[in-house]
Amino acid sequence: MKVTPLIASRFTSDGGSMFGLVPKPIWANCIPPNDRNGIPQNANVLLVELNDGRLGLLDTGCGDPTLFSDKELGLHGMTRDWPLMDALRQLGHAPEAIDFVILTHLHWDHAGGIGLVSSDGDVSWTFPNAVHYAHEQEWTDATSGDPLLYKSYPADTLAPLKQLPADHLHLVQDAQPNILPGIRMLRSSGHTRGHCVIHLEDDALHIRHPSAETFGEVRHLMFTGDVCPTQHHLRMVFQTAYDTYPLDTRRWKREWLPRAARENTAIFFDHDPTAFAAKIQADERKEFVVVNTLAN
Repeated sequence: MKVTPLIASRFTSDGGSMFGLVPKPIWANCIPPNDRNGIPQNANVLLVELNDGRLGLLDTGCGDPTLFSDKELGLHGMTRDWPLMDALRQLGHAPEAIDFVILTHLHWDHAGGIGLVSSDGDVSWTFPNAVHYAHEQEWTDATSGDPLLYKSYPADTLAPLKQLPADHLHLVQDAQPNILPGIRMLRSSGHTRGHCVIHLEDDALHIRHPSAETFGEVRHLMFTGDVCPTQHHLRMVFQTAYDTYPLDTRRWKREWLPRAARENTAIFFDHDPTAFAAKIQADERKEFVVVNTLAN
């Protein structure tokens, strides 16, 4: 299996919201904010090539920036370029060549790249030949219209997914986490009730990155989504204010981060502005520390 880290989108978010209970004097030393309290973020994704040649993406980022108004672009600190499409083009991959898309959850900055709905109501899909995977619980919550979820699932993000052909949308259940060779979707809950961490495993997992050799051998990779969005979120209470089930985020860290440290697992960060991935080790004072990173 071959994996290539890509930047799908660049934007800014409120730093306090990204670090929840952590006081600003502490989190500001991790990622310095601008004068509006915003911090830079990426929507980092993985391009995966299975051993049988199939291509896929883990998450899709914010999507086509032309869909946003100037006001929205300014609010999110975005520009008119679309890094994901530029990166795929440079690698020689047309959107039609993507065979599968796996979504950690269905928030706009992860599923926004699925497609768009025109002003006339016509739907188009960014990756028209891909089977799209999401967890069944996430789909249930995203489509429930529950007012308690407020604006977590914008209609424009969900519309292309709702109108996918039946054989292009696969809803994963807890009892069936193995979705493709070497790929599992394990529900973590935490950020959302149906949020999943995507596990990759292969005896010859090859990371395509300039620093891959110094990063060392990898057999296991965890695409952690928003239960551990940056290298600065390894500690138990370092979590986003957006988490709808915050104690589940901590439970996931308590179970899985020690395993990642023991098993030399690469942790992939979907929002880190400076690192795609890291290896970690346990630390008595800080719980876990980064020992090696892949810069982005």
